[in-house]
Amino acid sequence: MKKERSIIFLIACLILCICILLFGCSHDKEDNMKFEFEAINDLHAVYSSYIMDFGTQESQEDAAITEGKLLTAFGKPIHTSENYENSFEYVIKATSSDGQTVLLSVYGMGVVHIGAKGEDDFTKKAANALVDYVEEFPPADYEHTLYYLDFDLKMDIQVKDGKVSIEESQIPADKSMELFNEWY
Repeated sequence: MKKERSIIFLIACLILCICILLFGCSHDKEDNMKFEFEAINDLHAVYSSYIMDFGTQESQEDAAITEGKLLTAFGKPIHTSENYENSFEYVIKATSSDGQTVLLSVYGMGVVHIGAKGEDDFTKKAANALVDYVEEFPPADYEHTLYYLDFDLKMDIQVKDGKVSIEESQIPADKSMELFNEWY
């Protein structure tokens, strides 16, 4: 009787291992979906809303490095501005290995964010794959002046050889009001 239970237990473990291998491999294949990315030159191609931050960004320096990596990966953005809350935007077409596509908006609003029309699993996988893709690039050297009107600040941002420098200075109230009227 003890020997029969051991054989039944062994068979059950074997069946369980086979199921894990079969279903586990299928799940891994879906999670490791490959994507290709292409910058689209149509600002109105996607009306998006926020779905996630672009990786881990804990400071303006992190955002500046991410912007430099985006410049290396995709070239100049489709939209740029001196407005800190609307500093740049890319429209990125993500195409999976099985032919599915989604349009993602990558934009600077303080830090870098990703938006899309929807927030389904495929879109989230594409957005996460985009972050991983861009992280592999070195940041381009660039300079950008931004105005953060909430605090009447001028921010001169420079990325050079992977190092970030940011100089902040107060702007006069009349300059702040002039920019506010221009942008809003």
